[in-house]
Amino acid sequence: MVEDGPREVAMTRNTEHAGTWLTGSPRSAGAPRTQADYAHTAIRKAIITGRLKSGDRLVQADLARDLDLSITPVREALQRLNEEGLVASLPYRGTTVASLDLSAIEEIYSMRKLIEPLLIRRTIDSVTQEDISLGLSLIEQMEGTDDLLDFTAINERFHEVTMKYDSSWTSRMVQMLAGASSPYVSISLRLRPEQVEESHAAHRAIIDALIAKDTERVVELEVEHLDSTLRILRELGSQV
Repeated sequence: MVEDGPREVAMTRNTEHAGTWLTGSPRSAGAPRTQADYAHTAIRKAIITGRLKSGDRLVQADLARDLDLSITPVREALQRLNEEGLVASLPYRGTTVASLDLSAIEEIYSMRKLIEPLLIRRTIDSVTQEDISLGLSLIEQMEGTDDLLDFTAINERFHEVTMKYDSSWTSRMVQMLAGASSPYVSISLRLRPEQVEESHAAHRAIIDALIAKDTERVVELEVEHLDSTLRILRELGSQV
């Protein structure tokens, strides 16, 4: 990323702008449980929706003021975002919104394409009719929302149900890698909204294959699903 210098962006928590980049007030249903959660959710959404852009400087004092919080929860939120790869802390530059690390994305998706088929082959026989029904319900929820973070959360739940996450190490690795991917899934959907319809079709095809107990078809569809997102991220490159 080549820039003359990082751009400082003010955030606001007033009601005029809240709907643009916040998921809801701390008192709303399903809202963040702590002030650090609140700050994490707000800043994360601002990054994913493009309000905060690659290279923007994130000053703790300014964020704390704009979010009406103390510095401590904001610092905790930025540490979590750094672990997720959404912000970067650099000497003499402070914290900025990270640019896409394509090498990391390639590594994450390469591992997902190896590990997820292992989980599918191990758990497909335990998928129940209740799981199928829940999967269909989650597809309808995804089709009914235009909020990227909501879509991503429901999408994660869909794959949790259809791959039957459990306490195994295979499942733990799948969950960890899916979590690391989720911000980039949201960003790719924002920049390529036509991918949403493709995603809906892929999800319904996965359900059909699960009903048919066609293990290899489920594996094929999941890998194609991953390849689709990875291909878009490669094409977008520095736009992310």
